[in-house]
Amino acid sequence: MSAAEIDKRILIVDDEETVGIGMSEMLKDAGYEAKYVTSGKEAVEEVRHFRYSLIFMDMVMSGMNGLETYRQIRKFNQDARVVLFTGYFKDADRTIYDGVREGMIDLSIRKPFFAEEIVKTARKYS
Repeated sequence: MSAAEIDKRILIVDDEETVGIGMSEMLKDAGYEAKYVTSGKEAVEEVRHFRYSLIFMDMVMSGMNGLETYRQIRKFNQDARVVLFTGYFKDADRTIYDGVREGMIDLSIRKPFFAEEIVKTARKYS
């Protein structure tokens, strides 16, 4: 797969099916190859087998949260950029800070978000 093709591959990780499907459809409409998975475990497996230039990841998921998933993904794909998104939770800012310190993109998106925000982020970071 060429670098240009990888630049168009985006993974969405969210345990809310409506969010994941909605994001993948809006990114497909914008010309990206977008795949959606529902857990951190699935995301790690996906990254073990396929390259993605950008990963949108929910921070709060059952099982592995977004930061734990990011740490596992880095073992298989050092180059993938990760953008966390979440609704508010008690320690959100601290978790975002920890992720940024460990190499995630200095960006988090709060739910609810707008389609334009997702597509603009994909264009900037993929």
